[in-house]
Amino acid sequence: MADQILDSVPSSGPSSGPSSGPSPMSILNKLPTKRIDAAITAAAQSDIPQQGEQTGGYTPSYAHFSHLPLLPLYSQAQNDLLVKHQAMKHRRVEHMDANDPDKLLSSSQKATLSVMGHLSGGANVVSVKRWERRLVGAGVVTANRMMEQHKLIVFTRWTMTPMQGTPWFVDVLEHRFVENSSNMGSKMGGNVVMLKAGLASSGAKKDSKVTLKLLKTDAKGLKSQKLWTKRWNFDPCEMVTFVSDDGKEVPMEIVVRLQRTCSSLEALEVQKRFSKQWVVPVL
Repeated sequence: MADQILDSVPSSGPSSGPSSGPSPMSILNKLPTKRIDAAITAAAQSDIPQQGEQTGGYTPSYAHFSHLPLLPLYSQAQNDLLVKHQAMKHRRVEHMDANDPDKLLSSSQKATLSVMGHLSGGANVVSVKRWERRLVGAGVVTANRMMEQHKLIVFTRWTMTPMQGTPWFVDVLEHRFVENSSNMGSKMGGNVVMLKAGLASSGAKKDSKVTLKLLKTDAKGLKSQKLWTKRWNFDPCEMVTFVSDDGKEVPMEIVVRLQRTCSSLEALEVQKRFSKQWVVPVL
């Protein structure tokens, strides 16, 4: 594993004796510096990624509900967030470039400083400057990662065929990690599930409540339009079950499912809109 962690950059010089261990800067120079610099450069030069295409649609047996509104997975607010975040990243890039020794020093100056560093046994001034740049560059990489399209937003509407009365719906919004994503969260799980039920108004009391079972959890006593959230679960929501007062369980069916890949910024915007503004259609 060591050869995967350490870079093949040679040390700055021979040791002066058993008592003089490697300097902190020589240790830093053995890190995978080329990969670090390449990642910073790529993040600095990248533009706003193209947004993912929306896919999905209605289950044929429920196509007659297609006139009902669905939660938009795109918004102008998302575009504004991406533009603002890109501008913030650009400001960091400018500050990072100001600390770039390759732009501040000529080749002869860098060679002179390198020789001085070897002769004095101290840290190379260029190396110090380069690590200052990498500290700023870490923020550039993080800012770029926030715009990468490695999330999956999934909107699903559920219902069940009523024995009598008016049908009602349950809208579920999921924030998943894209499969095979390099993001650490994809290996840990971390799917977010948000749910709202739109209870039928015909003949229903204002304090009507339902209990639903999903993700091995009972969402009890849900009122109409009441938000229920499950965070840091490890499974996608592929089943919602209605639990009646007498304990009978009735599986619900998918009316429509829409999804798209997006960035963390866009996913958070959709979640906020679902939480604060979205109202499940009520027949």
